[in-house]
Amino acid sequence: MVTVFECEDTLDGIFTAVYDAWASRLGHSAVRLQVRGADTMQLFAVYRSVVADGSKAERVARTIQNRMGGETFEKICQAAMAKDADKADAIYRVLVLGLSRGVSERDAKQVIWQLQDPNVCHVFELSRKVGHEAHRYMGFVRFRELENGVLFSEISSEHHVLSLIGDHFANRFPQENFLIWNRGCGDCLVHRADGVWFIVLDPPSELGKAMQLSEKEEEMQRLWKGFCQSISIRERENRALQRQMLPYRFQKWMTEGLVS
Repeated sequence: MVTVFECEDTLDGIFTAVYDAWASRLGHSAVRLQVRGADTMQLFAVYRSVVADGSKAERVARTIQNRMGGETFEKICQAAMAKDADKADAIYRVLVLGLSRGVSERDAKQVIWQLQDPNVCHVFELSRKVGHEAHRYMGFVRFRELENGVLFSEISSEHHVLSLIGDHFANRFPQENFLIWNRGCGDCLVHRADGVWFIVLDPPSELGKAMQLSEKEEEMQRLWKGFCQSISIRERENRALQRQMLPYRFQKWMTEGLVS
């Protein structure tokens, strides 16, 4: 009988499930990891609820970094940020390949490149998708100045990318208070001026409605839209190329994307 370890959809949650599943000594083939809230339920399986534990997660993270290297750790962390029903179990299987007894340190660090293995390939692909989306949002995020001086932005990403773009915007606007609200994943990045940034996992649903733009911001948006319209040459419009460079799913949250 298979034992399914259900965990929360966070890096700490997944790493805690890895720790508990490994420590259970039930055998790797007799356990399965699943993010809580998944639609699929397995017949004739025992389900165990895993509570995220920072100390357990830290031990798993440290082991991965020491045994499998920083590159593998980065890819596993990015894969854990993906919206995918099978990511937790795929990560566990990759760790089994790299951390099992008898695997040399050199071989452990090369596991992430064994793309012929379906679990390694899955983790690698998830990491690539998350990293690619985070890179694009570094260029597509648009801030609006509110009446209280806070910079506010809305995005709707497919994956949990806020932790990957936080340092980028904190370095660009170190003296600004700003928020990036991710409607797609339901979390929010908050940065304090001259301070640190952190992520709120469950912000209030009416967050966007309470945001009033400053008069200066409204004027700047009007000027920016006018500029975009003035440089446009109707006879040379190439909608296919525009969609390639600026997909529709990004345009809704960009000032110039709203220009008709």
